[in-house]
Amino acid sequence: MSEMTSTPADLPVLATVACPCCGVVVPDARFCGACGAHLVHGGRRASQRLHAYAAFPDEPVFRLSVVTSIFPHLSHRAKAPFRIAFAVIVVLLLIFSLAGTAAPLIAVSALSVPLLFGLYIWEVDPYEGSFLPPTFLCLLLGAGLGAGWAIVGGSYVDKALIPSLNPSLTSHSALVAAIAVPAIGQLLATVPMVVARAFQRGRIESLDGFVAGATGALGFTLAATIDLMSPWLSNGQLTHQSFLANITQVILRGVALPLVTALATGFIGMAFWTKSGGRATSARGVWLTSPASALALALLVQVGLGFTDIAALSDAVLIGIHVAALGLLTLAMRVGLHYVLLHEALDVTIGAPRVCPNCSHLVPAMAFCPQCGVADRAVARPHRLGATWPLINGITSPGESPTDPEAPSSGTQWPSAPPGARGLKVGFPGAHELASPTHRVSHRTKVLVVVGGLGLLTVTLIVVALLATPGPAPSCSPLTCQGPPIGHLGQQQGAAGPSETSSILYKNSKGFSLRYPPQPEVQKGSGGIDLTYDYVKGGVSSLDVVGGSADGATAETAVENVAASEFPDTPPTYELPDPWVGYQPAYGAAYSVQPASANGSTQTDQVVVVASVKNGFAIVVLEEGALLPTVTSTSPFFNGHPSPARVNMAYGFGDFIVNRIRFPTRSP
Repeated sequence: MSEMTSTPADLPVLATVACPCCGVVVPDARFCGACGAHLVHGGRRASQRLHAYAAFPDEPVFRLSVVTSIFPHLSHRAKAPFRIAFAVIVVLLLIFSLAGTAAPLIAVSALSVPLLFGLYIWEVDPYEGSFLPPTFLCLLLGAGLGAGWAIVGGSYVDKALIPSLNPSLTSHSALVAAIAVPAIGQLLATVPMVVARAFQRGRIESLDGFVAGATGALGFTLAATIDLMSPWLSNGQLTHQSFLANITQVILRGVALPLVTALATGFIGMAFWTKSGGRATSARGVWLTSPASALALALLVQVGLGFTDIAALSDAVLIGIHVAALGLLTLAMRVGLHYVLLHEALDVTIGAPRVCPNCSHLVPAMAFCPQCGVADRAVARPHRLGATWPLINGITSPGESPTDPEAPSSGTQWPSAPPGARGLKVGFPGAHELASPTHRVSHRTKVLVVVGGLGLLTVTLIVVALLATPGPAPSCSPLTCQGPPIGHLGQQQGAAGPSETSSILYKNSKGFSLRYPPQPEVQKGSGGIDLTYDYVKGGVSSLDVVGGSADGATAETAVENVAASEFPDTPPTYELPDPWVGYQPAYGAAYSVQPASANGSTQTDQVVVVASVKNGFAIVVLEEGALLPTVTSTSPFFNGHPSPARVNMAYGFGDFIVNRIRFPTRSP
């Protein structure tokens, strides 16, 4: 539109029609301005308009688009910068994963999505000029809860992720890690938005709840991710892991976790705001907008991912399931938001002329743009105020106030004709030159904020790594060095172990037996026994022993089968030189295992697997514990028995137990 008229009365009279879906008299255009139905289509398809998402009508509802799902207030022209930003984040994660640099990986994983969401809030200003207090409230409260829960819940997940020869998804530790930890974490992530709702005043809109819920959730994941990935910093500036291991960790923690949690909690917040809004709408009376249904979906997805993380799946399968969960939540949120926007409309009158922020056409202000169909509630409040008469093109009508665009005055309404009379129909004039700016924040400022935020956190983490990393290890061959000072809690036990008389005898129904020192945590099964000891330094270390028919397998095959089952993508660090099990020749290998999960830490475990076969009967031993640093032979408890195992059990009671394993006297 090259020229603006001075008053709405100078505009052409609109042709009107009674909407076949809602019965309201609306402009004869592509979309019903009252209910959003697509008038070009007929029947039920017109009212449901699944082909035209209410927040972005150029997209179908069932579309896997992260940007238009997590940033629903963005204008059509503002999507590109955020899509580019997401692409840059993925590229950075790939580059840093290939380089194996710990601090940048942690910074990008933890801060990227929260930082982009903060820029989105700054861009659209959903709280009408006062976005800082509610944003910081949700972000800081979420960060405090996330840091605390990562410390508490992460330890339970780490315990469930320990490789075992008797794995079970129904054990107590597995159920706590897969159900309690993610479920409680999801509930804690909703606390900030509940607090924010208690302080919110003024008009209540469903998308306010989405923003509050997502903000608190991203604060939660930001703090939790930094805490759970901090073990990488104790190893220096590098992760010392393969590219596949690095990229799996950062996709789970830097992409899937924040987006899944933000979408799930935002969906809950949207439903909560819809039910608790001051003005009742038809969006309240359906299960799609029930906070209980949204919470149940969030818990179901989180618990499902919890079981996925502890199921010892390959990295590719693990990534696939997390991405599928993200896709499921994306579609669920879009369906819920689409329904809410279609049923949240409060005003059905033909209002004042304004420039649609989505399509840049001059249209009457209504619940939906008659030209493109975008929902008015999906447009950021500043864009609504800046494009509505009497402020449009700098013209102000006497006595008019733009403070409440939802209650237009009859004096500024676009003139319309009765249904059936002649008038302007279907097409509205373009007004691109009068459209409000596509962004409040310049692209240069966005780049500076993202680069500055990620750079500041990266530098901080580098300094932490320098302060936390121990000095360089002494130069020595692995087979001439001994492990660090250890010892059973309350004792000063040497590596030789206890006396024969103080040990405990274990006999398995399959015929093999062993002896073990007292005071472990013991778990027995039909196949064998699990022994866990808590050492003074180095923490908990465990030893599992199982036995059964070899079924023609060799000792080497048995070790490889265990590795493929428990940590399928981890190559062996080294092969044990001439190992023995019960004084029988064996085969063994050591692995540096770092289980990938969204709720566990990045701590590296050292796992030693040894197997021996005698008369067709196979016995497999698995020793596990935190990866320990190599020290010199002057360390306490050095007994002249060098070992490169770097795990407490191998330096402590491991030899005592393994040497006292006895094979069955008869063949199976």
